[in-house]
Amino acid sequence: MGEIPLARLWQLPDGTACLLLKDPRAENWRVRVVRHDRTLRTESFGSPIVAMEEAKLWRASYARAIESVP
Repeated sequence: MGEIPLARLWQLPDGTACLLLKDPRAENWRVRVVRHDRTLRTESFGSPIVAMEEAKLWRASYARAIESVP
C-alpha cells in the first residue's frame, strides 16, 4: 500500500493543487504540489499541522507566479 491522499489543501485556477498525503507504513506526512499530471514539489514533515502550515506558504508562492504571467 502506498501513499493515501487525505486532503486537497488548496487549488489554483491554472490547475495547480496541493495535497496532504500519508503513507501508512511511514511516520511522516507529505505535502505535494501537482499541476495536471506533473509533480512540482514534494516535501515530508513529522507533523500534519506543520505540513499544512507550510502548504499555506507554498500557496502564496504559486499564486504570485500565476499573477505575474502576462
